[in-house]
Amino acid sequence: MTTRTSSIRSTLLKTIPWIITCVALYLAFRGVDWPVLYSHLGNVEVSWLILAIFLTSISYLMRARRWQFLFPKPTLDFFDSAKVLILGFFMNNILPARAGEFVRAHMGAKVSNESRTLVLATVASERLADGLTLSLFFVIFAFHRGDQHLSTNLTYVALLFLAVLVGVLVTLLFRHRLFRTLDALSARFNHKASHYTLKRIQIFIEGLTPLCTPKNLPHIVPWSLIIWATELSVYVCITHAFHSPLPLALCVLFMVTVNFSSLIPAAPGGIGVIEAIASAVLVSVGVPKELALTMVLTQHVFQYAVVAIPGAMVMLTWKSSLQHLKDDEAEPIAS
Repeated sequence: MTTRTSSIRSTLLKTIPWIITCVALYLAFRGVDWPVLYSHLGNVEVSWLILAIFLTSISYLMRARRWQFLFPKPTLDFFDSAKVLILGFFMNNILPARAGEFVRAHMGAKVSNESRTLVLATVASERLADGLTLSLFFVIFAFHRGDQHLSTNLTYVALLFLAVLVGVLVTLLFRHRLFRTLDALSARFNHKASHYTLKRIQIFIEGLTPLCTPKNLPHIVPWSLIIWATELSVYVCITHAFHSPLPLALCVLFMVTVNFSSLIPAAPGGIGVIEAIASAVLVSVGVPKELALTMVLTQHVFQYAVVAIPGAMVMLTWKSSLQHLKDDEAEPIAS
């Protein structure tokens, strides 16, 4: 790849997410009656917001506990798990395209003495567990609620997570046969780069095994349900804070939409995309546009605020280690 082509590619990768964000922000705030939006903010019931912040904080601690069970061996204590997890979410809020996951893999490898490939696999397992749990909530409580087109799109995302789970299960079921094939390919090519890549694939697959291990499932499944039930309580609190409590099904739809829309690669923390999509879904079920946007903005600010201070503190504590991550970018993240 020429230097010019590489430069163009780098520029596009940096520019496109911000274009998506700007378009999304325009769509989200187009036609908003600002005095009405400000009136909603002025009439908020603070006690509900305090409860929502508390529940959001608790949900991150629960995530840290669940992450421990996603490692093949118990190599990560709760304190380190919480620090690395908060750092990862914090970096997701300041880096585009969820790049904080790679920061989390880097620091998780340092504190657990595992390879970055394996830690990255545990993060992928966590995302899959979250996606499946959200899909379950959607199917049980919010299927075909709101705009039909948006509901269909959410259904496609839920089916995608199910398809990924099936793919992971099949891969793990036949992983030993697959490993023998990879070893044969490595011996045939006898090339350092190919051997390295094939070895990383094996490590990544092994890193997925806790997600489907009978010993770990009794921990992972309940924690996932509790985490997202707690998250759902946050959305319920937000609707009460603005004196517009929604039925449970619509709160589930609110939660699922926010989290599925955050998967779209865009500016840090899904800025704009979440506001545009989630507010449109709430409007489709009868929530006034200004109220819908106010609730979405509040939820989004909470997600930033809860991880901002602890995340920044962890980042400063591990500043030198994070500087090494930039130096390692020339090497595979899988080391």
